[in-house]
Amino acid sequence: MKFNRKVIAILIGVIAIMSISLGVGALHLFKEINEEKYFTVEEVSDIQVTMSSTPVHIIRTAASDQVKFHYYGKSMQELNLSADINNKALVVETKRRIDGPIPEDMFLDIYIPEDYKKDLSIKISSGVVKIDSFDLASFTLDTSSGGLEAEQLSAEKVSIITSSGKLNIKKLRAKELEIKGSSSAISIDECVAKETRAETSSGSITLKNSSGNFDFKGSAGNVLVGYKEFDNQNIAVSTTSGKVTVELPGNAEFLIDAKTTTGKIQSDFPINTVGNTDKKQIVGQVGTKNNQVSLQTTTGSIHILKNS
Repeated sequence: MKFNRKVIAILIGVIAIMSISLGVGALHLFKEINEEKYFTVEEVSDIQVTMSSTPVHIIRTAASDQVKFHYYGKSMQELNLSADINNKALVVETKRRIDGPIPEDMFLDIYIPEDYKKDLSIKISSGVVKIDSFDLASFTLDTSSGGLEAEQLSAEKVSIITSSGKLNIKKLRAKELEIKGSSSAISIDECVAKETRAETSSGSITLKNSSGNFDFKGSAGNVLVGYKEFDNQNIAVSTTSGKVTVELPGNAEFLIDAKTTTGKIQSDFPINTVGNTDKKQIVGQVGTKNNQVSLQTTTGSIHILKNS
């Protein structure tokens, strides 16, 4: 028995030493990568960035005439940052010798002057995009399972396409906001957009402190939209399953058409109903104004609440 214990102890020691040696050897296989590229603002009217799993941080800089890209980290293969201008469109992507799941730990920092107010688009598979405060002509994010963390984003048009990513924006201002998602979780703390169109499959969407028309179509997942003020605006939500919640100021006046098949409807507002009404369908009006609130769901519940 003692002999067996000694043999086992020796074997464990040998395995541990081999594991450490292999780990150290693997570290030597990683190559240090550190690239920088510069372009003048006058050269560029559209920045297009395509990455796979590399986190992208877009940083606003003070008065400057340069856009800077810093690509750095470690990889088990040779990587190069490609950046070319074609008709003032700056196209940025990674060039790799081998396509496939080769270990790497890379980062891309993009420094954009605050005076740049043109187009920016990011296409990323699974990395996280972080954005400082920016005022742009248009912003587009196309991601599979990647995420977005933005402080303040202002643009004429904002377009977000995501499959299963988690997106958090503190402040968003746009004339036109378009969101397409699958099982993604989208949250905007302050959403001011003249027109918002959103479509998701099974994800959730939360828009707080909103302003503007809101049109949502979905299959499953919860929807919450809240307004600070509600005048000359319309809300339309149509979904199959999931809870629908609308939060409005206590003095809001609107036409209401809400219907659910198997869920229930709750309203904090006294509604002057038209025709037959029950816990599953309400048609009527609050006050005298003609803001329209149309809420339709099959198996979910509907809540029309007053802001606290």
